[in-house]
Amino acid sequence: MPAVELESKVAHVIAKQLTAPSFIGPLFPDATAAEIADAEAKIDAIGDRSTSWLELIKRIDLNAGELNICLDQKRIATLFERDSNEQLQDLLTIKAPFQIRKRGVETKLIFADAPSQRDETLIKNIAKAHHWFEQIKSGKTFSQIAANDQVSKRRIQQMIELAFLAPDIIRDVMDGAQPIGFTSDWCLRHAIPVNWAEQRALIATL
Repeated sequence: MPAVELESKVAHVIAKQLTAPSFIGPLFPDATAAEIADAEAKIDAIGDRSTSWLELIKRIDLNAGELNICLDQKRIATLFERDSNEQLQDLLTIKAPFQIRKRGVETKLIFADAPSQRDETLIKNIAKAHHWFEQIKSGKTFSQIAANDQVSKRRIQQMIELAFLAPDIIRDVMDGAQPIGFTSDWCLRHAIPVNWAEQRALIATL
């Protein structure tokens, strides 16, 4: 997968760990409430700057289905302006389970707590398919719809099958939880069964 994308995902995992309400207190068990509040403010100041989160890494160990992200004790201490000897070292190793998904020659790491990534193109095409199907039910032909929407008749015929997707598949697409291989391009190249059980079985293989 592209290095930039991987770095972004790793940064998200680190940010999620450090911004958790239960992280700072156990990390510096002798800190006062005011000092913990100050440390939390320093975390908030980092925001979504991926490079700042990545600078806290000492090393990353790759195991089967899991990344072990080891944060640098001295850099963490510098960030929070604390003595590095105060830290509980075991809290500086973040275990991040992931799955490997392939789409053609592309490989992606899907982390268990990664934010959903909605395929807006697929969502729009599903909406279009439903719109076209409603027009067909009202008596319009493919040619008429194509002329009105300024698209080819072939494209309508290829995408109209999206109007018959099972409700749970549509829900997954809206939530960004569909298999990574289920895209508009894939739909253009493959016939989608009308039977919902067959749809689920086919899409689950992507």
